[in-house]
Amino acid sequence: MQYGGGGNTFGNLISNGSYSFSNPVFASLAGYSSMALLKMLGMSTYTIIQRFRTGNFATPEDEIYKQLMNQLGFSGTTTGNKNDTVERARDNHLNDLENIIPFVLVGLFYVGTRPKFDCALWHFRIFLLSRILHTIAYQVFSDIFLCYFLCIIRKYRFHYLNQHVQFRVY
Repeated sequence: MQYGGGGNTFGNLISNGSYSFSNPVFASLAGYSSMALLKMLGMSTYTIIQRFRTGNFATPEDEIYKQLMNQLGFSGTTTGNKNDTVERARDNHLNDLENIIPFVLVGLFYVGTRPKFDCALWHFRIFLLSRILHTIAYQVFSDIFLCYFLCIIRKYRFHYLNQHVQFRVY
């Protein structure tokens, strides 16, 4: 089947195997996307744990949680005040939402271009590794260290590209 004929382009893409698990690129996208989505769900759970650990809840409607915490003997619960630990976890989760969902959608378009398996696999691996490293760096280290680390990586990456990659014009 050709893409141009028949009028059903999406049906042709599915019938020729681009979006089936027999295509190793699609299977690897599904696997790495699943791991990234599980990491994102883990961050929402981590945010909830930090809210209960610090006793810092988001809205006045969370009064029931404050009462529960007080009954269990945990004092110092607050509502509406910003806690750095909770805000860091929340910001990290929001950053995941801003990056992982587009990765999955763009990855689906990328699979439709029929890329080489090795190249696609490295794209997926680098994305997942960067999300995990971002989370660790953001939760453990300060923002200044993170910026310094990213600048060093950027410097060496561009240096490598300028020294070792020759661009061809066709």
